[in-house]
Amino acid sequence: MTSIKSPRDYISPSDLTFLWGECKKCFWLKYREGISRPGFMPLVGPMSAFQESRYRNQETSSMDSSLPSGTISDWGKSIESSPIIIDGVETRWRIKGKYDVVITFHNGTLGLVDCKVTTGEMDENKIELYWPQLEAYAYALEYPLIGRGQKVSETGLLMWRIVAAETNFTDENVFIADKSYLSSPRRQEDFYLLMKEVISILEGSLPEAGEKCTTCKFFNKRLAI
Repeated sequence: MTSIKSPRDYISPSDLTFLWGECKKCFWLKYREGISRPGFMPLVGPMSAFQESRYRNQETSSMDSSLPSGTISDWGKSIESSPIIIDGVETRWRIKGKYDVVITFHNGTLGLVDCKVTTGEMDENKIELYWPQLEAYAYALEYPLIGRGQKVSETGLLMWRIVAAETNFTDENVFIADKSYLSSPRRQEDFYLLMKEVISILEGSLPEAGEKCTTCKFFNKRLAI
């Protein structure tokens, strides 16, 4: 059953990766009418929480040797941006979500890392998929609703790819995973253009359904019976 909540004036970073790309109609309905699609991937949150917990207060070298010197200083906290400004005009929309990992580099800048568990390839295609989510969190860190912002010099994905499982057939059962850190170059201008389009859609009339949206196809078939 879909959940019905009051319309919101903030945008979740994760919705910029999947919901926006899959169906702008479902995206509009969630933010304008408070009608959300049924949830999916129930293991995503717990798995990323297990990941980030292993790196708390560790040096960046524990995550990846390519990262500048610093410390994993924060994790699993909610953050909210100031209202997004488009063409010099303050909109009612903000970014709000809970990040996985924040790094404080020795030069005083921050790094934003999102934790992912996958069974697929750990390559640049993942960066192309998730960069809007990463940039959204970075934007909220740089332009917070409350307090001073800090420059985010690095965003990336900490990926674990499950490759095997082990068990002693009693009480020890373990998934084995390869690890990779994928750096995502900052794309502030691309994010601005994306948010300009997103807000334009949200402030307009109900858009058409995405061609591959299985949720909309399901409801259309139900209504046709």
